[in-house]
Amino acid sequence: MPKSRSKTALILAGGGIMGAAYEIGCLVALDRLFQLGFSSRRFDTFIGVSAGSVIAALIANRIQPSGLFKTISRNERTVFNWNRRDIYRFDWWSSIRSCLQIPFNFIHIWKHYRQRNWHFTLSDLPHLIQEQFPAGLFSLDPLQNYLCSAFRNESLCDDFNTLRNSLLIPAYDLDTGERVVFGSPGHTHPHICQAITASCAIPFFFQPYRIGSRAYLDGSTGKASHLDLAIEQGAKLIVIINPRVPFYNDPKKACLPSVSYGQCSKIDDLGILFTWEQSQRIGTQSFLHMDVENYRQKHPGIDILLFEPGPEEALFFLQGPMSISARNQVMHHGYHLTLYELRQNYVTYQEVFARHGINTDQNRLENRHVD
Repeated sequence: MPKSRSKTALILAGGGIMGAAYEIGCLVALDRLFQLGFSSRRFDTFIGVSAGSVIAALIANRIQPSGLFKTISRNERTVFNWNRRDIYRFDWWSSIRSCLQIPFNFIHIWKHYRQRNWHFTLSDLPHLIQEQFPAGLFSLDPLQNYLCSAFRNESLCDDFNTLRNSLLIPAYDLDTGERVVFGSPGHTHPHICQAITASCAIPFFFQPYRIGSRAYLDGSTGKASHLDLAIEQGAKLIVIINPRVPFYNDPKKACLPSVSYGQCSKIDDLGILFTWEQSQRIGTQSFLHMDVENYRQKHPGIDILLFEPGPEEALFFLQGPMSISARNQVMHHGYHLTLYELRQNYVTYQEVFARHGINTDQNRLENRHVD
């Protein structure tokens, strides 16, 4: 590699378990593009958002994406081939306890109102009921325990201050609405496994995650790309991997089958969850593309490369973002999609990476097997 190489940054966006699987496949394909001596593990800055923070932390620890790929493909019993129960589970105890406490809580609430001469109306009832339940369906305690244990057992660096590369993990403070970037000055005290858990606290799905007295939400809640963090780090070449794109439901190109009848359906025929998921994907991609175009215009000297699946990829939409069963298939599909993109536009990618002192190798792209 040339001695004068530009500063680089790798941004891995969120997308649940499916998104993380796509990112692993994409990174393995991307590594095939480079000549030996450079790989995704050698970026200067890693920015992981939500589920992308898990993969970013592993790559920053010099874990090979191809190793993760093979572990999941072979279903090996390692900490890197996690099961859904390792990551999250329904917080039955909190829900049951909340239900059992409702009568007693209402007695205290009634006394509280009476002592202060407050008036109660039926319109207050929904608000009072929802305050008795947790702020999310699932607890993130299993994820934090699993990650901290995995980092410890695999001797991975769990301290921002001693990590060789720069790792940034954004999340949002629930009470102030401000973005907090773990790994940045003033925010290096939590363990990396804690920062990952905070960035994965998807609203409604997961309960907000507490570090000290502060509660945090998913890093995808506000900014979609967090490109500003990479630019502040001095990166001149930024690679973004975004797994979450809206599905283009065209019956002529793809079929979105209904589980009830097996026929091709409109998205709203599949219920509220699919409609909500599509709306989230629309928002994520729209904001991300606006960010990319905005920063390209403001910083013409910075190259920004965006990798994401096409809108016609029904596989990524049909599987729930937290599905484990389709993870292997999504990972392989992401690998082949990215490999095809790199082969089709090799000259373009060769020129972009060459501008930053990174050499590519077209022959490696032609080999179909994972290194």
